[in-house]
This record gives sequence, C-alpha cells and structure tokens, in this order.
Amino acid sequence: MIAHKYTAGAVITGVLVATLAASVLWVAEERGQAEGSRPPSEAMSVTNTSLVFGKPSDAKITISGYDGSLQWTVKTPSGQVVASGSEASAPSATLRPRVPSSGLYSLEATDRDGEATTKFLVTGPAPSVQDPFFSVATHWGKESFASTTWPLARTLPLVTAVGFSRIRDETAWQSVEADRDSYAVPDFAVALSTATQKSNLHTMLVAGYGDPRAYPQDMKDTMSPPTSAEGRTGYVNYINTVLDANPNIDKVEVWNEFNRPKRNTSSCQSGTCYAALVQAVFQGVKAAHPDVQIVAGDTAGTPISWFQEFIDAGGLRYCDLISTHGYSSDTGALRQSITHLDDLVKKHNGGVSKPIIVSEVGLSNTAVAPPHQYVSRVGTQEQAAAGLVKIFVTLKSIPAVTQVVWYDAIDDGTDLTDPQANFGLFRQPTHSISAFEPKITAAAASYLIRQLAGYRLSSSSTPAPGVSEFVFTAGDGSTRRVLWDNAAFAADDSPTTTVPVTARSGYRTTVTTLTGEKIRGLPPGRINLDVGTQPIFIDESQTSR
Repeated sequence: MIAHKYTAGAVITGVLVATLAASVLWVAEERGQAEGSRPPSEAMSVTNTSLVFGKPSDAKITISGYDGSLQWTVKTPSGQVVASGSEASAPSATLRPRVPSSGLYSLEATDRDGEATTKFLVTGPAPSVQDPFFSVATHWGKESFASTTWPLARTLPLVTAVGFSRIRDETAWQSVEADRDSYAVPDFAVALSTATQKSNLHTMLVAGYGDPRAYPQDMKDTMSPPTSAEGRTGYVNYINTVLDANPNIDKVEVWNEFNRPKRNTSSCQSGTCYAALVQAVFQGVKAAHPDVQIVAGDTAGTPISWFQEFIDAGGLRYCDLISTHGYSSDTGALRQSITHLDDLVKKHNGGVSKPIIVSEVGLSNTAVAPPHQYVSRVGTQEQAAAGLVKIFVTLKSIPAVTQVVWYDAIDDGTDLTDPQANFGLFRQPTHSISAFEPKITAAAASYLIRQLAGYRLSSSSTPAPGVSEFVFTAGDGSTRRVLWDNAAFAADDSPTTTVPVTARSGYRTTVTTLTGEKIRGLPPGRINLDVGTQPIFIDESQTSR
C-alpha cells in the first residue's frame, strides 16, 4: 500500500487524503483478485498479445466475449481515474485509453454479468544509457521452460522493454553432450543465441548441471558435478561449445549452488573441491575464449567458511569475479552478508576487492505463507516492488558489487500459493488474460532503471531513525534521491517517519512513487516528507535558464 503523507510544515491537503484513500482501494482490489474474492467474468477476456507499451499513445487493450455494453475505467496505482468510456455490444472492442504519461495502470471493464481487469505498463523511452549493473534471470535456455512457460518470441521483448541489457541463463551440459565426446548446441539454445544477438542482450551463462549419460563413472545424476579429470575436461568442452555458438555470452558462472546438497549430490561439496573445478574451467575456457570472464561462487546464501575454503585452495587466482545469492528478509541482512564476503576477499587479495555479482536475489509474492525457510517470501506485489527498489539501490551503494541479477523475469507457474512460481516481474497468461501481465515489480524495475541511467551514487545516509536515503548525481548537478523506511520486506505498512528535505533553488523538484506516479512538486526550501515502507523518489533537475 502507498502509505505516504507529504506535508509542508504540518499542512495536509484534502486532495492528498482522498488520493491516499483511493490508493488503498486500488491495492485492496488487486489483493482481492489475487486471493480469489473477485473472480473475473468467465466470458470476458483480455486478448492482447502484450500489455507493455513504449509510449502513452501506443496503449490499447482488446476485450472479447463481453455481454451487452461494456463500461471501462483506467486508474493509476493511487486510484486516480485517468480514462473511462463505454463500448456498444460487439464480439470484441479495442480500447485506446488516453493515459497521461509512462507508468503502471489498471483497467477494469464490466458488462452485465461480471468484470475483467488487467494491469498494463507504459515504459517510456529506453534508458539513456545501458547500465550492466541491472540484470535479470531468464529460463529460455532450459528446454522444458522454453517450450511452455517461457516462449522466447513473446517474453524476450518484455525483458528489453523493462530496460534490462544483461541476463543470466543456462544451457544444460547433457543437452550439448548427449554422447561422450559428441558436442552439439540444441535448437532452442541456437534460437536463444540468435535472439540475444539481435536484441544485444549480454548473457552470463550458468554452466550446469552434470552429464551422467556421457560420464556414468563420474556422475551419478544430473546434480553431480564432475570430479574426475575426464569429467572436468568434458565440462570445459561443453562450455566452450556453447560459447562458440553464442558470442553474446561474456561471463560463465561455474555450477549453481555447489555448496547446497540439493544442487550438488556428490560427496565433494566443499570450497576446496569447488576450487579444483573452477581452476579447470578457468584454464580451459580462457585458452579458447580469453575475453570471457569466469565467475566463481554462485552459492546458496553467502557461506563465509565455505568461501574461506575456496580461497585457501587458491580459488581467487582462477576467477575474474565472485558471485553469491542474496535472498534475504531485509536490506540489513543483505548488506551484512555481501560486506562480509568482500572483507574476506580483500583480506586474502592484498586489500583489493574482487568484483561481486549478486547472481540471484528476488522476492516471491504468494497468497499463502510458505514454510519458514523462504526468507524471500512476501505477501503482496506492493511489498515485492518495494523490496526490488531497496535491494537494487542498497547493493548499488556497495562499491564491490558490479552486477545484480533479479530472480526472475517471468512467473514460472500460475499457482499463487507456490513460492517458487511467483518470483517473476510478469504473470503467466490465464484464461482471462492472454498476455504476460506486468506486476508492480515490472513497473518499479522499469522506473528505477530509467531514473538511475546516467547517474552515479554520491552519498547515502540515515536522515531519520530507521530511514535510508541514497543520492545519485548526474554530470550537470541534477540529483535523484531514493528514501524508504527500513522495515523487513514482508512487514506490513509501518507508521511513517517525518524526514526534512531541502529543495534547491534553480532546480525543479518532484516527488514520485516507485512506479513513477507524481505525488507533488516541491518549492525551494525545507519541506517535511513522511516516509514509509514504500520507497519514494525525489527528482531534482535544473530548470531552463
């Protein structure tokens, strides 16, 4: 829920109160639909092929199967109605709502029998610069997903539209080396290579998993990494084969969660064992592809003792970057784990950091609370969107972190109670919505990437107890600030905290929500803003002279 109160001194306008009340209603309606309390009409459906548009004039929604006349409204997340209309009885109607700007919108259409609702996203122009820091996990390289839940032609444009220029994906070893010493890239991986080159999507390849068909004496199942010289040679040859086929792969991540028994069923799970595999990959891949960077770690959590084993075995000499998975319940725990890892590396690397990639981090919004071990579970899309902004911005403030991979782009399923199925920025199509529907997280990612394009972090502070503020500055002196209350990602809305903010003379200052909806402009001088769990942006740009 957008729970901000903005005051100049102690004045709160009636218009703002009404806006906040509408915001609560918008969120409640969205939650109600997710929980099944307001099911869409069985007859009506949204038949768009896409619900993401580049500019406001592109927005159009097609409704089919309605009974009688059709009434519709379009609202912003705060509940403001920006367009409405009616359509005569017909097999279908294409609505062209005149939305005022880029941002996230919710459409509700009703006929005599029921309703159909959907969100749609207007991204605005592409980011002014491509920032490799922002990356997203995709599953186009996984054959079972590519043919079902992740159709490449429909989902890749969503990733680039949000603003990502970097992805993390895979091509399984056993799909490349089906028989010993016989290497061939499968058709779905060739299609991915062609698509990423055309879209200029740079890829980090997750090299896994095992290949027991080709190396039955070395690996008992697909979750067993190679431990013999022959197996490791085969692993290196598989990676080089994939790299030969896809020049847009610029990084290779060695295995996935080697330290986790579920992802490594061998008896060789230590950091010492992992270092031997990394050395083989580094030497074998660099010989054939010297410009490809080798990424080591890719751990479940950030196990410092395991990384110590890896370092003691000489692992730092055989990697260009370190990676870890950052699933956490709040930004404090996340920052602490990454900082400890960086400190450990510097201790054994002459005081110099190795670049760190947080190669998986995300939040699953599920309607039912899963078991306690899912620290990355939140209850609503609003909490997930707030968490996304907090995670990216927090990690951008750690100098050693050079890339963050949000997990993941698309929901892996439609069961709202399954935590593993609800990490995506977009929902899977349903009987009532044919397209991949953008979540609030997609809008938050799109806005954040564009807001920070061309800006660098200049400071971070705690302007009030429990509140974080990050300031990003452009070359012309313009600033963009992000503020939030430091509650856990899954926390319900907490009381707001009043934070004094100074708006500079000669600059146009605007306060927006995390999806880019304008809250208000700020006059020069000192203003009090009440900050809650939902991040707010303060955009301060030079006025024309």
